[in-house]
Amino acid sequence: MACRFNIAALKAIAQAPASDAAKWLIGAEDSVGFLKQNAQSEEIVIYAGGPAVLIHAVLAPLQQVTPADQQDLMNRFVSTDEAWAIQKSYGGGEGHRVYLEPPMGSGNSLAGGEKLIYQRSFHGVDKGERAMELSQKLVHALDLHFVVERNAYCRLDSRGDIEDVIRIIRADLAPGSEKLVAVTILTEDLARYMALAGFALVFFFDFTRFSPSFDGWGDHERIDRKAPDLFYHGGGIHNASYVNGRMIVRPTVTVQDLVAEWEAESNPKRKKEYATFKIFDRKNNCELETSCAPEFLSNYFQKSDLPWEISPAFFRADVLHRFKADPEKYSLDDRSITCRNAWYLKSYDINEAGQVHAYIGDLARLPIEEQRYWQSFNEWPNGSISKRAYENDILGEFSSEYDPLSRLKYKIGKLNATPPDWWQPRSEGHMDAARYPATDSVLEWANEIMAFDQVLVEGFQVKPLRRLLESNGRKAEASWASLRVVAELAIVSGMTVDEARALLTPLSRLHALRSILKAHSSVEEKDKEERQARAAHGTLRAQFKDLAAQCDRSFDDIMRILRIADLNP
Repeated sequence: MACRFNIAALKAIAQAPASDAAKWLIGAEDSVGFLKQNAQSEEIVIYAGGPAVLIHAVLAPLQQVTPADQQDLMNRFVSTDEAWAIQKSYGGGEGHRVYLEPPMGSGNSLAGGEKLIYQRSFHGVDKGERAMELSQKLVHALDLHFVVERNAYCRLDSRGDIEDVIRIIRADLAPGSEKLVAVTILTEDLARYMALAGFALVFFFDFTRFSPSFDGWGDHERIDRKAPDLFYHGGGIHNASYVNGRMIVRPTVTVQDLVAEWEAESNPKRKKEYATFKIFDRKNNCELETSCAPEFLSNYFQKSDLPWEISPAFFRADVLHRFKADPEKYSLDDRSITCRNAWYLKSYDINEAGQVHAYIGDLARLPIEEQRYWQSFNEWPNGSISKRAYENDILGEFSSEYDPLSRLKYKIGKLNATPPDWWQPRSEGHMDAARYPATDSVLEWANEIMAFDQVLVEGFQVKPLRRLLESNGRKAEASWASLRVVAELAIVSGMTVDEARALLTPLSRLHALRSILKAHSSVEEKDKEERQARAAHGTLRAQFKDLAAQCDRSFDDIMRILRIADLNP
């Protein structure tokens, strides 16, 4: 059965085991078994270098190794530092010549082939291990990108997750030994590339084992193995052994296979799985449970008793937790969700009952795994869709609903575009992170309060604000933070002390609440804030929305005091 590469198997042929080292020393030919198994694996080693191990795979034109010219290949060796070069020559009746020479330009079998691995030396500059370079043609064709922290060339899979396709693996061996370095690639991807480019994979390998007391080969027993695509010679004595040879691996797919696969994927009649959802059937004004498959739905232009694609399904608010928890993978906009390179949910919202809702026609366009995730949170409606969704999606109008957080983020965005010196533009990450709590979870409430504070209060810069206050004839005390300086600027502009304090209260409250909920406050303090929020507003989401509205109104007045033109849309 195919499997991902396991470094332990490579370590086993690179270094003698703690027990029975004598048997290992004379068993270099056993390493050929690793090569055979490797060729059948899901992830194939195309380079390995370390004690007792050298494996280096290159690509050769398929027709030039079918059948293999074994003598030609055994007489040729391709090192990892063999690369493109500008050559100069003189003589042979041609005079002075300057020309570009590719790697693997010599030999009947390899001419016109491609190297996959390059290790070049920058003499006098290199420090530590030499960098491992990959064929850019291969990397680009497979649409891969190097991710430093993974030490791999990666892509996004169908679920939007990062997938390692080519890995550079560095492993430590016993203390005092060389390190083991390997490069692997997913076999399926390499096979596709080989089929399209017309190549076979040629392995150059050398496995040499010897003890510290080894003093030369002398007269030793020799072996010579010759199969059509695996041939090598070797030998051994009582404390050492070696094999040196070549192995050819041919592509397991053809161009015709790839075309047929693409045709099957693009066939509109291809069978696709769909989940079943509880929905409110807007056309027939009833609740029902139905598949989201297209044949069970209709639209405004069809005469049918089937529910409209724009019929809503309702979900527990927890359905959004996964998307909010991984902002690198998911883009959670006010009305839509995108999973990188994988799927897009066109429309969702949260109604007055706190339920998330999405249209069944939009759910049908998600991958089946994602449909099943949403299905696990599906429930019967506790109310209608949100006012905003009704106005936007059903009436086709701009929403008349006041959304304080959205309005505030819009104004902050405009301030970011042309920031005065007292404003630190908020990053895209800060702007995206500021959202309403979706559930009544205290942890989510605390996280959203912190994100809101970061996008609003942290934008005010105290030092420029102090200079502005001093230019208006009033000195700021050293202990004053940015909001206190803004309050003093409000007083300078003509407000009373009480008016200035009231103006800054919402922002000060936000900042204080963040400290209580996210800093090292006592459990009693946090519990008190939660109880007060629920008592005054019913839910933590409602408390957040009320605080956002207060901050939005204060922000407008603060901008006027700081002489910023109206930022409202």
